[in-house]
Amino acid sequence: MNSLRMMSGVTPATETKNISMKADVYSDTNLIGTTNLQIIDESMGCLQGVFLPTDYYFEHIQKFVRKFWKTNKPHFDIWNSLRINIQLENGYFIFAQGGVTFDDSPNFPNEPLRIDVSGVDSHVIEDFFKVLPPKPFLQEPWTTISIEQKIAFEDELRKEIGSTSNQSSFFNFFKSKKQDHILIGFTTSALCKFQSNDDVLFVSRNPKIKSKFVVVHLTWKGNKESGTFPSIRFYESFEQFINLRMKVDIADWDE
Repeated sequence: MNSLRMMSGVTPATETKNISMKADVYSDTNLIGTTNLQIIDESMGCLQGVFLPTDYYFEHIQKFVRKFWKTNKPHFDIWNSLRINIQLENGYFIFAQGGVTFDDSPNFPNEPLRIDVSGVDSHVIEDFFKVLPPKPFLQEPWTTISIEQKIAFEDELRKEIGSTSNQSSFFNFFKSKKQDHILIGFTTSALCKFQSNDDVLFVSRNPKIKSKFVVVHLTWKGNKESGTFPSIRFYESFEQFINLRMKVDIADWDE
């Protein structure tokens, strides 16, 4: 908690201090609050905003937030099970590699709650928080997804690749067997989908793989697929995905 209070004193860079974007905050599929995010540390990919909680937050989430920060050894498995997601007003679901934390202490009951998001991709900062108006997120035939779709896509992907977790591990990479799907050991986060089929773009992270995004063609089998299914294609960056996939789809769509 103290680290969040210290971070709140960081002065944003001049060119970004007035740029912000509204966002909804979810736990699983439940809306737990809203915020208006701004850059507080561009080099670390840190965003912060006043957090306006819903009743659901107070009834179901607040106790976990306060308990998480009371112990010297936080239970990250419990924290991750909350499945906190942040969706910007343009539909983009932020992948926070450094985590999402809430500044909500019973010792400061009169202070506004804050949310801190760290390890945000640089393209999110550049595209949505440093230019006015923000750059477009997607163009047809690619579309944004709802929180319900995001959770469903991520659950289905885990079933199809035979994974029990959406959290990557350095050791899982070396334990993977040849028959395992290549995405075993990755942390994945659904971002958007193709209108015409079941291609879904995921943010993908693995300590041994350079690519940061992957398009997966989900089969909706509901359990582990065989061989190389579901089929995938990696992209090193969101810009590469735009140039090599989305622009091609746009051209085909307009014909």
